[in-house]
Amino acid sequence: MKALSVTARCISIDLPGHGGSRIQQHVDKGAEKELSISIELIADMLHKLITEISSERVVLVGYSMGARIALYMALRYTEKFYLTKALMVLKINGAVIISGSPGLKDELGRRNRIKQDDAKARYLLSHGLQSFLEAWYAADLWFSLRNHPHFQQIVDTRARHKDITNLARILSDSSVGRQPSLWEDLKHCETPLLLVSGEKDAKFKQIAHQMHRELISTSSGGDSQVDNLTAVVEVPECGHVVHLENPLPLINAVRKFFNRLCERRSSNANNLQVS
Repeated sequence: MKALSVTARCISIDLPGHGGSRIQQHVDKGAEKELSISIELIADMLHKLITEISSERVVLVGYSMGARIALYMALRYTEKFYLTKALMVLKINGAVIISGSPGLKDELGRRNRIKQDDAKARYLLSHGLQSFLEAWYAADLWFSLRNHPHFQQIVDTRARHKDITNLARILSDSSVGRQPSLWEDLKHCETPLLLVSGEKDAKFKQIAHQMHRELISTSSGGDSQVDNLTAVVEVPECGHVVHLENPLPLINAVRKFFNRLCERRSSNANNLQVS
């Protein structure tokens, strides 16, 4: 944010249950169960918050779960969405998807993932945050991060989180297994996307390239400018946590993406004036 704030207004938002955020549940006595804090609900909250903060066009930037939310908003918050929701229009100019996924395609895979994430949430509540973090960062996904010189500092920062009850709830409610699959939506994408993955993150690198193939598979009937602006970037010498492991190439890629979006807006404005 420090690097990009020279030319753009940067707004950083703690997702529910993360950072310094607190979840306040307003209990409805008539409700049968507590409201699920799903990806869809978080996206609606973010939409409302951002439109209250700014009336300008925005570029969404998200990592991991944040990337899933940013992708959901970029694909689903279309003109049809605003008509059905009767909401103030959030003009999404583009989205940067860092180590993100459109979800799981098959039902069996989603059910299995739900079970896994629910089990992790129960483990967090029963064994505490320190034990949970040790188990969490032992996974193959974090092998590159474990070699980072500041790895222990990163873990220590995570261990100071106060609200493990709602952290466990978010882990369960926002499971990729409970998220609707966005793979089919990619074929109808109207928003420029920058798909970022780490060179050493084989799983999400493959997902990024699969997403790009879906995006361009129907490009002949789409917006050629959107197709030209959508790109895949592999950041060298890092794994899943791109922004911590090797931030400078990521900053450069995001800055170039911003510049291309600005050029597109200027070109469209000139075309409107000519016509």
